[in-house]
Amino acid sequence: MKASAPASSANLGPGFDCLALALDLRCEVAVEPTDEWEVAPSDPSGFVESAARQLRSEPLRISIASEIPIGRGLGSSAAVLSALATAIQRLDGGVEDREATFEYVAAEEGHPDNAAAAVFGGLVHAGPHGVYPLEIHASWQPVIAVPDVTLTTSEARAALPHDVPLAVASRTASRMARLIEALRTGDSDLLRTLEPDELHEPYRIALRPVIGELMRVARSAGAPFVAISGAGPSVIALTTDVSAERLTGAFEAAGASVLVARVALEGVR
Repeated sequence: MKASAPASSANLGPGFDCLALALDLRCEVAVEPTDEWEVAPSDPSGFVESAARQLRSEPLRISIASEIPIGRGLGSSAAVLSALATAIQRLDGGVEDREATFEYVAAEEGHPDNAAAAVFGGLVHAGPHGVYPLEIHASWQPVIAVPDVTLTTSEARAALPHDVPLAVASRTASRMARLIEALRTGDSDLLRTLEPDELHEPYRIALRPVIGELMRVARSAGAPFVAISGAGPSVIALTTDVSAERLTGAFEAAGASVLVARVALEGVR
């Protein structure tokens, strides 16, 4: 049995730990019963096998084919967990339960944003009261710069302060409201009014300065919006098809690999 799930870009600046966008780079997982647990390609960390053992006691042969860069802030772990859980549901002949899959992946991830995008697709808000799909205008084109460095989620989170000034919280709420409305309407001018995030991005840029350089390059190339993708180090720019080529060239000139991906309106399938 097979299932696949999309990549995702979480946070999108002010939407820390609650906003995510699914991208049409997919991870496919195939499972079949066998005598001993097997994972291909090899899984030295044991991450995939450990996850599968929580979902099924009998051994499986698990094959993974993924277009999603690992450890780059593009939701690779949420995608593989979502596809794995769904493939096992299908193998065991049970009813596919997206809510249960989301709850499982969110618990494993420790935060719900990537899990929501991987399972349900599109632009989503995820929090204590559930997952809410948000409208996104068809004109937006994500362009992702992937630098040749890694940044673990644990390191990126450890760098964040436990408290933020009230003024920062207020400005972040304002940016969040404008971001959601601009994504809904396709209003580039409104999107350009968002100043750089203050809640989490400065601390992560300090860990990997290349992130800040790629963000500067994107703004100089005319991107109306740029943010760290997830915990980083990838950077996502939102633009229109007209300037996507210019952005790609600017990112490549800065030494990054580039992924031009459409919004994935479909989640796990």
